[in-house]
Amino acid sequence: MAFVTIRIKGSEGYTRMALSKERMVLGRSSDAGVSIKHASISREHCVFIQVGEKWFLEDLGSSNGTWVNRSKITGKTELNEKDIVKAGKARLTFHNGDVNSADAAIEVSTQDDDDDDGDGAADGEAGELPARAKDEPHQAKRCSSCGMWLSIAHLHAGDRIACPRCASSVSV
Repeated sequence: MAFVTIRIKGSEGYTRMALSKERMVLGRSSDAGVSIKHASISREHCVFIQVGEKWFLEDLGSSNGTWVNRSKITGKTELNEKDIVKAGKARLTFHNGDVNSADAAIEVSTQDDDDDDGDGAADGEAGELPARAKDEPHQAKRCSSCGMWLSIAHLHAGDRIACPRCASSVSV
């Protein structure tokens, strides 16, 4: 089985959802297997498809398109562990494994948060992390190794934390 963590850009927290069927539509419709009630999501935006042990994603002609990592998809695209799916303002991290497993890998992606111009590219040069915009939360810090935003709201100046994505040590 597989599951996704779902986060909506600009809102707090995340949810996990099991991909419990061989074909699950992601969309705004209440009939969608992965229902996300947000105006940036089409009624039937994209579909997760299981073929054997592999999972694929396909856009269903959505208005805003569907992206895997930083590439807009045009056909059926294979998903790998920790691939980031962007559908409108939703960011989904794909995981292989059981959503109920105690050791299930949970990672809430902030990849592509700076990218809502529709071209999939973040601001800045290739390999360069985008600068924090003045409206971004002051209670978060970007990992200098992988670029993941980390919450530092519960830490004090001088504390160090390990990035959950790359295990680099990050100083607050």
